[in-house]
Amino acid sequence: MNNLLTRYLIPTAALLTIASQTAAQNSETLDQGLSNSGTSVSNLLHNARYDFGRGLTFTSQDGEASMNIGGQLQLGYNWTENDAGDTANSNWSTPSSRLRVGGQVADGMTYFLQFDPQGGGQGSADLIDAWAGWQMNESVHLRLGQQKMRSGLSADTSANDTDFETATRSIATNYFAGGRATGALFTGNTMDGQLNWHAGVMNNGTYAGSTQANNGTDMSFTVGASFGSGGNSEAWSEGDLARGGNMTWISGVTLTQANDEDLQTVNVYGAIKTGSGIAAQVEFWTEDSDANDTTDSGFYVQGSYTMAQSGSWQPGFVARISTLGLEAAAGDIDATEALLGVNAYYAGHNLKTQLQVRQTNVDDSVTDTDSTSVDLMFTLVF
Repeated sequence: MNNLLTRYLIPTAALLTIASQTAAQNSETLDQGLSNSGTSVSNLLHNARYDFGRGLTFTSQDGEASMNIGGQLQLGYNWTENDAGDTANSNWSTPSSRLRVGGQVADGMTYFLQFDPQGGGQGSADLIDAWAGWQMNESVHLRLGQQKMRSGLSADTSANDTDFETATRSIATNYFAGGRATGALFTGNTMDGQLNWHAGVMNNGTYAGSTQANNGTDMSFTVGASFGSGGNSEAWSEGDLARGGNMTWISGVTLTQANDEDLQTVNVYGAIKTGSGIAAQVEFWTEDSDANDTTDSGFYVQGSYTMAQSGSWQPGFVARISTLGLEAAAGDIDATEALLGVNAYYAGHNLKTQLQVRQTNVDDSVTDTDSTSVDLMFTLVF
């Protein structure tokens, strides 16, 4: 716990303090301190602004350049027991801590860097994302670098990976999606933003369950489209927290050709928010391996109800069922997951507490194992 405090909580608190103080500075005071510098740094500090959940933003005087500094801290506890009554896991962790720097260097030219300060437990920060973007015209955008390359709604949702109603992604999502890659991703939209498309080429697949997924040696491709009022898959946020009275929905498909034509993945999804607190989403994956002559599949369906704000917090409830079916030479593997969760939102997805219970069964033709897990998660996006 001492290591956690010194390594994550204290730096986070310090950054929040600095950000708040900087944002609170009066423009006249900043001008007095920087009037003699004559540098672009003076202009950036003159327009410094901190927004909770969005970070500290510096903007140049002419508005053409900007830099945003933010991040997130998650503190979680997991307890897992198998059907033999043995406790397989019981520990606290920081599952997803991030530091982010992004912004614009010129009109239409953007950049984004995201770090994992835990560094996989190796004592140095890992680079999660590093890309540069170019708005080619009103509807077409190009992103170059290491990034999410579109592999499914739940995998793509939000750059900060926090806009979720559950503390963990489904077993299907964890297996078929979520792997990052280095490459070029073209995105675009038409019909007033209702029809969105993407096409990308990358150095590896996004198939997280594959041992070849991140070898970086085979050219891979992704292409897909979505339609609806909720924007593209990266703009989606789980749960009807806003309760705005208007229905929001999205449906889409993504195809990925990965690892020298060995793997072809099809992902189909749909999601809806009713505007009255009810939300639901469903995804399905099918994966064909030419090399192994196998077909794998998985899906999940999720539903939730978020109540209206009650004082300083907003309660929510969520349920999810997920399945995974894998073909293997040693025997087929079938897995199921059932989840129930209760959430307390204090500032939407930017500040929340989540408690969930999962029941998982894995049948690998040799053993049939049941396990029960309890996850408690606290999330702060700053």
